[in-house]
Amino acid sequence: MELLVALPLAALVAALAAATLIGGWRLNRRVAATQGTAREFRHAQATFEAELRPLRARDIHAVSDTALEFDALVGVGVICAATGAAVELASADSRDPRGIGWASLVRAGDILSLWHQHRDTLATLVEWQTTARASQWGAACAASPWMAQWADRRTVRLTLANPPSMPVVVGAAMAVRRRTQLALYRSGTAWYLGRRARTNGTWEVIQPVAGPFVSASQGGLTLQLFDARGARADQLSAAAAVHVELRADRAPDGGSAPKRDTAAFQVILRGESGARPR
Repeated sequence: MELLVALPLAALVAALAAATLIGGWRLNRRVAATQGTAREFRHAQATFEAELRPLRARDIHAVSDTALEFDALVGVGVICAATGAAVELASADSRDPRGIGWASLVRAGDILSLWHQHRDTLATLVEWQTTARASQWGAACAASPWMAQWADRRTVRLTLANPPSMPVVVGAAMAVRRRTQLALYRSGTAWYLGRRARTNGTWEVIQPVAGPFVSASQGGLTLQLFDARGARADQLSAAAAVHVELRADRAPDGGSAPKRDTAAFQVILRGESGARPR
């Protein structure tokens, strides 16, 4: 009689324990799946914000539902010497002991924004763009106030693709940009957000940034441009913000129904009048 009573009770306790363990396992899988998807969304958002926030409207060159092409800011330095088709560039940050600070080294084909005086008034500074033909470390500008406190006094000498029509302003800042693309691309059977840059007219192999996301046809990445009034921008020059939407299938969590998550955010571009000519 005791066995007849104890066995059903033991079976009931075992069933309850199993149900508790299975529930805990599913909860852990659900939490891990949610965290994994959220982590990829955060990586993608951080990439978009880091790349797009320094941009002006005229730095965006092409946009589609799944790709954005733009001139990414590589770094900003101070021109400490200029001779013909070459400039010596020092860092704008005096705490940098090397005399220069970039997101990466300057490469051939990078876009350079320099300043020269207006030909007629000689009082207004005009932005002039060219590309870098070559770069090398140097040790010039020894008398420059930007170089006086740096032990090695190293600079970067940039050979310009073409000499300026007017002398560039020594002591002014110079920005270096590189043509870059963020896009949704397919690798095997999965889709990822990828990044690639163009060096000397050739695109690099695209590298994954975050993912996987759902396919392009399912809205894995959607990009839209908005103007300063919050309306859809009809022209690239009117862009003031980039609206980004990402969609991803959540990893299996032990449940029967698959889950899909969506992240949406906007990146505000650097303030500039959309009417300013490219």
